[in-house]
Amino acid sequence: MNSSVVKVLETHRVFLPQGSGSVPPCDVPLTYFDVLMLSVPPVQQLFFYDSSLSTPEFRDSQFPLLKHSLSLALSIFYPFAGRLVPLTESYPGDSVIRYSAGDSVPLTLAESHADFARLAGNHSKEAKEFHPLLSPLELPEINSDGDDVEGKLLQELLPLVAFQVTVFPGSGVSVGFVAKHVVADGFAGTHFWKTWASIFKAGGDVSAVKGDLPVCDRSPLHGHELLQQLKRDHLLMQREAGKENQKKLAVTTSISESKPGYERGNDEQLGRVTRSTFVLTRAHIEKLRGDVFSSADDPIVVGPRQPSTFVVACAFVWTLLAKSRNVPGEQTVYLGCAADCRRRLSPPVPASYFGNCITLVVVEATQGELTGERGLVTASEAIHAAIRRLEEEGPALEDAESRLRKWVEVVKERPLTIAASPRFRMYDTDFGWGRARKVEIVSIDCTGAISMAENPGEGGGIEIGAAGPEEEMLRFTRLFEQGVVTI
Repeated sequence: MNSSVVKVLETHRVFLPQGSGSVPPCDVPLTYFDVLMLSVPPVQQLFFYDSSLSTPEFRDSQFPLLKHSLSLALSIFYPFAGRLVPLTESYPGDSVIRYSAGDSVPLTLAESHADFARLAGNHSKEAKEFHPLLSPLELPEINSDGDDVEGKLLQELLPLVAFQVTVFPGSGVSVGFVAKHVVADGFAGTHFWKTWASIFKAGGDVSAVKGDLPVCDRSPLHGHELLQQLKRDHLLMQREAGKENQKKLAVTTSISESKPGYERGNDEQLGRVTRSTFVLTRAHIEKLRGDVFSSADDPIVVGPRQPSTFVVACAFVWTLLAKSRNVPGEQTVYLGCAADCRRRLSPPVPASYFGNCITLVVVEATQGELTGERGLVTASEAIHAAIRRLEEEGPALEDAESRLRKWVEVVKERPLTIAASPRFRMYDTDFGWGRARKVEIVSIDCTGAISMAENPGEGGGIEIGAAGPEEEMLRFTRLFEQGVVTI
């Protein structure tokens, strides 16, 4: 078999447990934060783990429990098992996540003979090598009598999540996840991953899950008058902007691509996109923080505490990206990142709230400011101030739509966007196979975002994932290596 080919071995529909205590059919209404994600591309994520098992050994000893523990985890995070259903009698464009008895999520078992160690490394790789390790969100098989489709729209048939486990015989295993962003943000998604892993590690014992269980109840947000008004305004804005004419929901691959025996090759549509991982160690971060703290003029930054790890890491990457592009010095450039609103609302939303509860932070500076001698300080001050302004509920919500409109206007300028966060602690997702060797946010291949996670290595710090055209990535790599040397 070609080493770049992934062979599908089994496909399953994983159902929630039935019987006493099972999840009843229900509708989960979308909040303002959810409707913002309706047009956002799906999240694609891969966890790589070392494993010496052969494919038959893994298939017999691990995969049955993976299916069972996934079913148990879904019973706790049941919105993942639902379908997105439009509400014809509500605001135009509004929907609910509807869970019905018999809904399921797809789980695929596959095999690859690619070089596991190379895929799980930090060096440059072609982006198209990773996509066969992910199952697409696709239509389930249709019964001969047509019951699965009668009276339903396409999006009502598509699952909101899809999972794939790929065995690299004798070297490792990857667990892949594709999910519609409308279901949950990164904080909630990571909570799911860690819960599933804990249940699997405990042999299917749900009581072994540590920490708070997810709060799937949306009523606290629906009782929030300002959030409800923002939702109505956003749906109206979508309608007026002709959102109904956006690209239609489509099945990206045929059903046959998940059939046992099908061999997934590389996605040529990704062309020459490459991806790499860069590391800022704890020592690098501390030096950057010290430099910013000692040089900043802004009293917001020169305060009782130094700028955060996230702020200086974003600032460092933003200045490098600016230097890698040929942009006039007077041109305004932008950075966008997500801020968690759970603790910023009044009353606060539980930290374990399952859904979307993030708002957009838009930061701007001129190209000349970022590429100048004080570029790192300027970038840090701007990012720190933008996040600080959201500490109170008013600014976090009242400007939400204006920030969104601003972002829509500047997207064509290729702003830097940040995906994920070191706060997720993604490398702590432990299925019992040891700590993840590598975590990849594959969706940045198409979104152009930069991903950030904690660095699992001895040096600590931040792990930065980037993807782009090969020439741009080569320039960015050179600048990063030069920048790290001079820290």
